[in-house]
Amino acid sequence: MTQERQDIWVDFGLSGLTKWFYGPWENGPADVVAEAADWSGGIYVPTLLQDTQRLLHSTLPSDEIAALWLAATGLHYDINRVGVDARDWLQQIREVCRGRVGETPGLEPVVGWELRGVVLDEIWLSAPALTAAYQVNPWGSVPGIVPALEHLVSETDPDLGFRLFLRALKALWIPITRDQLARYEAIGESFGYNEAVVYDGEFTFVSGEG
Repeated sequence: MTQERQDIWVDFGLSGLTKWFYGPWENGPADVVAEAADWSGGIYVPTLLQDTQRLLHSTLPSDEIAALWLAATGLHYDINRVGVDARDWLQQIREVCRGRVGETPGLEPVVGWELRGVVLDEIWLSAPALTAAYQVNPWGSVPGIVPALEHLVSETDPDLGFRLFLRALKALWIPITRDQLARYEAIGESFGYNEAVVYDGEFTFVSGEG
């Protein structure tokens, strides 16, 4: 069963999966993916499979995919540290999804190519904070996250890039302003998200704006 994008009231696809690795998790990584895929009757498997396929068909190198994953999980599952290549990890995720949908569907059209510019503007605005994330996150920073986001948004999928950007801001505790949130919500609306995908209560706000 699938849902219309505006009816998916939690973060979905690959960015949604990263939330399952943010914080304590007890089972093996593949088991966590399976739990996420089976959640709520498996209604989010199609978007997870599409995002995974999109990255596997992209020109992003493994180190950029790893940076995207690491930032979005808040450094809670470093695939480089455990010796897993990022593209191999995506293939594991894809196999979990395939086991639930059968024949792999073709890639759907990219959503929101016309939004590349506004998404890149927001990434560039937050680039200094993302680059120096160690200043607000005691666990460290993610080298290469900004170029990886730029590459994903400009050449592959601005929708997925925007969702992973939001997850990175939340997971790395990057403070934002209320004006930024308003812009993110407007962009999310243009992508067709449910409002809860952007503002789920996990943002950190600058002092005095919380």
